[in-house]
Amino acid sequence: SEPASLRKPVTEEAYVASRFLTDPVRLLDASPTCDGGAAVVISSSRQLSQRPGNVFVRIAGSGAATDILAVHQRPEPLHLHAVEKSLAEALRRARLTHDAVDIFELHDAYSIMATLCLESAGFVPAGEGTAFAQDGNIALRGVLPVATFGGLKARGHPVGATGVYQAAEMLLQLHGRAGDNQVRGAEVGVIQNIGGAGASVYTHVLVRE
Repeated sequence: SEPASLRKPVTEEAYVASRFLTDPVRLLDASPTCDGGAAVVISSSRQLSQRPGNVFVRIAGSGAATDILAVHQRPEPLHLHAVEKSLAEALRRARLTHDAVDIFELHDAYSIMATLCLESAGFVPAGEGTAFAQDGNIALRGVLPVATFGGLKARGHPVGATGVYQAAEMLLQLHGRAGDNQVRGAEVGVIQNIGGAGASVYTHVLVRE
């Protein structure tokens, strides 16, 4: 991805050779903290969408949820309940199901978070997220493309700006302006931003009109 901070491919050998941050998490599992900024314009006016050439993207549903801050105090440390609850609420408000989602812009601050987000959000059963990804299902031409501009791990993680950056990137996808990163025929995108290790989660469903 051209906008990404890290553009080189990562081999299995390079991954295994990277140092441990804390076993089993390695350096190449972590996203790089970076500078960044993005902006979106939100309006309730339908007149903007009626201008010639404008593509209208609607916030069809939103959801927010929280969980216990300390991971070791949670009943199920490997299930992100706030991810599950916020996404379910956003889809309910949008009156859509998981099957309608064309792109899932998840919060992959670490490799394990991407896997847990796929599973906890209900797109794949628990324990099957890694195999789902390995089979190519999260690629641009896969069943459920994720992190289409590189995600936090390649594009970079500007922390406070990450959520808005996700919205801006999804807008490009739904406008059909994502270039080499375009998901064909994308009409429904889900963006999800996480605070802490899943202690607070915010999900939005964006629909091309």
